[in-house]
Amino acid sequence: MNPWPTQAQADAYYGNPRGRNGCASKVWEMLNLTKVTPPFKMRFAGAEVKQIRIHRKCSASLIRVFAAIWKAAEMRQDQIDEWGVSDFGGSYNFRVMRGSSHLSMHAYGCAIDLAPERFPMGVATNKFCDAVCDAFSDEGWVNLPKDRMHFQAALVK
Repeated sequence: MNPWPTQAQADAYYGNPRGRNGCASKVWEMLNLTKVTPPFKMRFAGAEVKQIRIHRKCSASLIRVFAAIWKAAEMRQDQIDEWGVSDFGGSYNFRVMRGSSHLSMHAYGCAIDLAPERFPMGVATNKFCDAVCDAFSDEGWVNLPKDRMHFQAALVK
């Protein structure tokens, strides 16, 4: 299991992504973010996504998550599409959490959103299939009950 920090420990574990005046630090981005290439096709707002920006400390884990999902889908793109995994909703994005002054886990590059239209924030009744949830869970990623599109490499405490 990965040693993911709690959300409160994100600065200590992932580094402080804040630059001058509380804006995104380009130096932090350069030193800490990398790109992961998914083994299946993904799209964002209709455009093909070839790589996903994510923190270096969780990039190998995300690669394993994607590999497990691809294997569970029997390497069939139509299955990936049916599960909603091909609908990319975002990863690194320097911003605060909705309704909060705390940085979002997206600001640390340790979160990814999938199928945002299918799994809108605030709707806890629907969720991804077991194969997708298990792939993330096996790597210690957290799927929030009221934000099913969102998976993060940080514990909620």
